[in-house]
Amino acid sequence: MNIQIAIVEDQVKIRKNLMARLAFYDDIDIIFEAENAEIGIDKLRSLSEKNLPQVILMDIEMPGISGIEATREIKSEFPDIDILIQTVFENEKKIFQSIQAGASGYLLKDDPISKYVESIHELTIGGAVLSSSIALKVMGFIKNEQTSKASKAIETQKEFSLSNREVDILKGIVDDLTEQQIGEQLFISPHTVKTHIKNIYKKLHIHSRASAVRFAITKGLA
Repeated sequence: MNIQIAIVEDQVKIRKNLMARLAFYDDIDIIFEAENAEIGIDKLRSLSEKNLPQVILMDIEMPGISGIEATREIKSEFPDIDILIQTVFENEKKIFQSIQAGASGYLLKDDPISKYVESIHELTIGGAVLSSSIALKVMGFIKNEQTSKASKAIETQKEFSLSNREVDILKGIVDDLTEQQIGEQLFISPHTVKTHIKNIYKKLHIHSRASAVRFAITKGLA
């Protein structure tokens, strides 16, 4: 059975060239092309379930809705469609954002057509498409983000004179645990947990669990 794909790309020359090159592969059918994300999403919604593409080649930078935003919207409505993000250069932040949005892979526009076809086939058998260099960039970005978050958490803990135990209890609050559950998790009594929470509220100048959750998330403590 042929693989059904769609192409969403705002640059006419690139879109037509990609379609012409893919036309040489008998096992790939191009269901539709679209010059921007809005049109692409509208075309998807107009198709019956059996006629939906299995893979969408999605440009990352387009007027209006970006490829990343479009990927997020499409994956929420059509979770079974795989999306391959296309771009002209490697950008670890946007790669990470694309994957977070639900993209299954990332291709450079100057990749050979054989790479495109290989990637399309890989996705249809449940694989993911990330070159080794791009995978390293994503891992590097994640590591930097984690390091930045950890540094922010340490600074916040020092700024508000929070003990390690109080930070642990804040995490329990973020996880919506009761005082009993937090106590069991930390091997302390619910009464001790309650005392710690009072101290946390006093240090942070807050008066509710909702405020504690908001603070912990905003400051990178959870």
